[in-house]
Amino acid sequence: MKTRIFIALLAACTCLHAQGDKAAALLVKGRMAEKSGDVAAARAAYTEALRLQPSNPHARYQLNELNRNAGAVAARGREKKLASVELPVIDFQRVELKESLEALAHLIEKETNEEYAPNFLVKDPSNKFEGREVNLKLKSVPAKATLDMILQQVGGKAVYEEHAIVVTPR
Repeated sequence: MKTRIFIALLAACTCLHAQGDKAAALLVKGRMAEKSGDVAAARAAYTEALRLQPSNPHARYQLNELNRNAGAVAARGREKKLASVELPVIDFQRVELKESLEALAHLIEKETNEEYAPNFLVKDPSNKFEGREVNLKLKSVPAKATLDMILQQVGGKAVYEEHAIVVTPR
């Protein structure tokens, strides 16, 4: 009788240990997703870790922090995605900022097979960008570097937000 109880307890402990290992792996997966800016994947990993171990304080903390900082995490993901897209050719000659951003967005969408749209939003209430032109001739350059060069020429800066890349004068 004691042997059966011992075996049952051992099996239960083994099962709990396996669930703990899975929960730990899910926490790592969630952190990796967070670092890449994938809020949905991080949330799914933390939620699954909590399903396996409802009292796991690390999973609960990470999920709460993710919920609190989802916008910033998504913004980092937007910036990383832009940096990962390599554009084969850029040839802008005497193009205004708005036109250069529209062309850049089109090139990015084309290179990512319509999977990523950067969504540029220009905020220039004092019209400081008016009349400024962009001249770029580049080959095999990351989209983020291209944006940085465009903004350098027109005196602008980019702020990465959850749903857009906001361009404003410096």
